[in-house]
Amino acid sequence: MANTKNSQAAKIRQQIIAWLQDDQQAEVVSAEKFPGIRGIRAVKLRQMLGDLGYKSSVVMGAISAAPSIDERIKKAAVKPREVYYYFDAGETDSAATSSVAATPATAASPAVTVAPTTARFSQPAPGLAGTPAFAQVVTTNQHLSQAIDDLLAAAERQRPLSDLELNFLTDFAAQVAKQGELLQNFATQSKIDHLRRG
Repeated sequence: MANTKNSQAAKIRQQIIAWLQDDQQAEVVSAEKFPGIRGIRAVKLRQMLGDLGYKSSVVMGAISAAPSIDERIKKAAVKPREVYYYFDAGETDSAATSSVAATPATAASPAVTVAPTTARFSQPAPGLAGTPAFAQVVTTNQHLSQAIDDLLAAAERQRPLSDLELNFLTDFAAQVAKQGELLQNFATQSKIDHLRRG
């Protein structure tokens, strides 16, 4: 079962990457906030994957997990509910690249290894984003993301799940993903703001 999930998750991520690199599919994220970045809105990605026949629960997990599994996939939040994903070919983290096929979309295997996402925040940032306290919040959020993967793995073994349980997992995973997006967006915007003032 886990191998099937792994294979499906790898196919989904490969498809996401292919779309993100396709100029016909990608669009300008925000000329003002993210100049030069082309991506695909999360809502559209979910619909496109759904059109290919993937279940919505698998699609949601695969998309939210994609940046932590392959660091070339980035998120850009134009508004809290307007998240875009884009492909950064400049990211050469071989660990992230090699782990693309290793982690299932719904964390079906408890032995999930998520590639570290600290690289995004590793360079000293100005202001609040450069403080140890901010780094601690980022680390805590990464641990929480890993804990959700473990919870999803446990849920996989408990199937079938009730609507209450499924709704909880979906909402909770979405909230943690949103926290990660806010942290990344703040760090990125802090650097851009520093460049403007510098």
